[in-house]
Amino acid sequence: MAGTTAQRLTLEAARRELGLRREEFALGIEHGVIRTCWSGGELYVRAGEVVRWRTDLGELAELTRLVHATEAAGLAGISRHRFDQLARAGAIRPVRSYTNRYHAEVWQYSAADARRLPERRPELLGARLPGPCLAELASGADRRAEGHRSRLRTQALLMLRDPWTKAAAWSYWLDSAQPPLDRGQLSQAEAVHLARRAAEEGLTEVLGSHADPVTSEEQAEAVRQFKAALRRARRSRPAPELVAPSEAAERLGCAVEKIPDEYRDRGVPVDLIEQSVADDLATVPAPARVAAVRKQRDAQRRKGERQAAREAEQAAKRLREGREHAAAARARAHVPERTADPRVTFHLGPTNSGKTHDAIALLAARAEAGRTGVYAAPLRMLAFEVYERLRTRLGAERVGLHTGEERLNTDAPVLCCTAEVAPTAGDFLVVDEAHWLADEDRGHAWTRLLLSGAHTDVHVCAAPEAEDLLRKLFAPGADITVVRHTRHGTLSRMREFQAATLPPASAVVAFSRKAVLALHRELLEAGRSATVLYGAMPPAARREQIRRLSAGEVDVIVTTDVIGHGVNLPLRTVAFAETGKYDGRSRRELLIWEAAQIAGRAGRRGHDAGEGLVGAYRSRLPGLTAGARLLDRAVQAANGARPGDLRVTTARLRPTWTDLGRPEPGEIPHALAGWTAAARKAAQERSWLSPMPTAEILAKLQTARQTAGAPLDIDARWPRDGHTVWRLITLPIDADRPAYPAVCQAVLHGAALHHLIRPRARIERMALPQAEEYAATMRDVGTAVLAFGRECGGLSAEEVVACEQTAAERINQLVAASRPLATYGSCVSCDKPCAPWYTHCDACHTARFSCYDDEFDW
Repeated sequence: MAGTTAQRLTLEAARRELGLRREEFALGIEHGVIRTCWSGGELYVRAGEVVRWRTDLGELAELTRLVHATEAAGLAGISRHRFDQLARAGAIRPVRSYTNRYHAEVWQYSAADARRLPERRPELLGARLPGPCLAELASGADRRAEGHRSRLRTQALLMLRDPWTKAAAWSYWLDSAQPPLDRGQLSQAEAVHLARRAAEEGLTEVLGSHADPVTSEEQAEAVRQFKAALRRARRSRPAPELVAPSEAAERLGCAVEKIPDEYRDRGVPVDLIEQSVADDLATVPAPARVAAVRKQRDAQRRKGERQAAREAEQAAKRLREGREHAAAARARAHVPERTADPRVTFHLGPTNSGKTHDAIALLAARAEAGRTGVYAAPLRMLAFEVYERLRTRLGAERVGLHTGEERLNTDAPVLCCTAEVAPTAGDFLVVDEAHWLADEDRGHAWTRLLLSGAHTDVHVCAAPEAEDLLRKLFAPGADITVVRHTRHGTLSRMREFQAATLPPASAVVAFSRKAVLALHRELLEAGRSATVLYGAMPPAARREQIRRLSAGEVDVIVTTDVIGHGVNLPLRTVAFAETGKYDGRSRRELLIWEAAQIAGRAGRRGHDAGEGLVGAYRSRLPGLTAGARLLDRAVQAANGARPGDLRVTTARLRPTWTDLGRPEPGEIPHALAGWTAAARKAAQERSWLSPMPTAEILAKLQTARQTAGAPLDIDARWPRDGHTVWRLITLPIDADRPAYPAVCQAVLHGAALHHLIRPRARIERMALPQAEEYAATMRDVGTAVLAFGRECGGLSAEEVVACEQTAAERINQLVAASRPLATYGSCVSCDKPCAPWYTHCDACHTARFSCYDDEFDW
């Protein structure tokens, strides 16, 4: 901190550290919000005071904020007209004034003053103004400038400590306003001492002319204040006695002519003579000389303080860098290793090849023989589907479910779960969709399972392209059996489908919620029974739509690529309305393996769907196009006639809190940096291993830091320990989700989350977007409640699940009504088809905005 020592800061340095304007900083001192201290005749702010406010700059800004009259009136709870009346009558004093571009004087007020006005002066807020205020207004007086000068004088006096200096300040203001007045029995010694204090303290520069009394009322008040200040000064100590110039010259051993003119007429203060004798001076110094020497000494002292501050800052920086380096050095890139080599079976094949079916059948058979087992899936929908299947075969008491949002009978001998929460020990493990190893965000979960699991039998289901990487995850010479599966049934490439030609049990695929809802509307208007399926729907609503298609209640399901990862539907046809998608960074064409994964949902084994048909869907909506060449290659890849372009070459690794060296919250960013460097070094020995990006974790940490009010400092104090913060920032909740800041408030500060619980009647009236958003919020809150229990907002898992279920029921109700769910895909002006992401068709847009084209010279 510039301008500081280890204990205190100069006022200017403190103001810069706190980021306040000069008026705001002076207001903070005046209100006592910013506490000050005196040292060596100088006013300072303690360093601890600055640190205290830096942790809560928002509150400090609110306490020192300047507002205009309109906002001040709102804070006081009165009309703008009443506030102007009070300001003109002098009942509230402005803090600052300036001239705007219209050459009008604009006043600003203290927000804290306005907020406290109803408590301090309730009589001013009544139906009728008090008599004195009415009299002031009737006289036409405007006391705002007078109140502003009074406030400036008050703030100036706060900077002066010595009673005689304060009296000298009032004397200065009186002399500047009018010729010297009778000071009321002011002795010669006192007059000399006042003039001396004014000169030595440089009051001319300190006080300036902006606070000088102007009106007769101000001058009369200044006289009263001067007399009161003089009485206080006399009580503190008497003014030094005066010695005749000749006697002073004799005591100093100099000529009378050497005595400064300021003292030659009235006499020389005796303390000044004594100080000059002690300092072995030839004469007494003039007040101007004393002021110059003091100014020089103050400059040297401040220079020393600045030098000490720089040295202290450098030392603190070295200490901080040392701690940061130590936090980074403690991190270790721990690569999990198996304690024993299991029997490993790879089930490799394209979609609809039965690899997962066979692995689940083996798991069920082992469970019937009394062994324990785990099924790990990438999606909770797939985990739930397998859970239902095994529960039917083995019995509900022997099968459990564990996902980020659901926990059912988790102590059961057979557990279906998502990969992130799968246990690493047991008898039999089935890892599904293992090519997710390469996923940047979630691949670490599959790496953990395959590298560190202690299962006896491991069955890995994956695309054939993942075989090389999977072999590298197991020790050389491990007992690995490869079962190669071929697709059951051949996909047939159809040219295109239309709404009327889609056979029953068809899926129309698009890649945005707007496009899905627009296509759903188009199919309903064409007389087809249809439903929708996309990522924004809660799991219960998704399961209901799958059930409706499976039960034959609808012919067509309009969906996104959510069906591409293991969601089994009795689909006869997959029709692509588009083959381009936005991947979070840019819009791009689907990769061949992505299109093949989706196309392979047609003709699923075990669903009596028959031969699978794949083609383009020709919609009346402009902007939706499907690439014929891409679909040809996707069908070939799904049938095994050509290789896909899936690249599974790198397994992802994510740190644990222990890997990071058990850091405190402020150390986490440096520990992550150290871990990333260590992981990259470890990856040099294992070309197949790569550290996961930490940007998402750091984004969540930033949100948590803002919630905690902690500064960007390794030594910052957080309300919770490092392990709790780590658990918070690794929750499976996106950083940009609206629920995440509320969860941070609940975990870090104990804030309640009951305000998020909506009455059932209100949920049942929600429109589709609101119901989807509310269900997603409840799902995020439910994830946090499962992780932290009731310490997360005081909610129970049952309350949250009930709200999400009600929202899902509302979504199901809206979807089952067989009415369009949105107006996407239709021009709001002419109702003709338009691209789902626009509100107007090209013709209507041109008609509305072409009139502006002439204004630009293209």
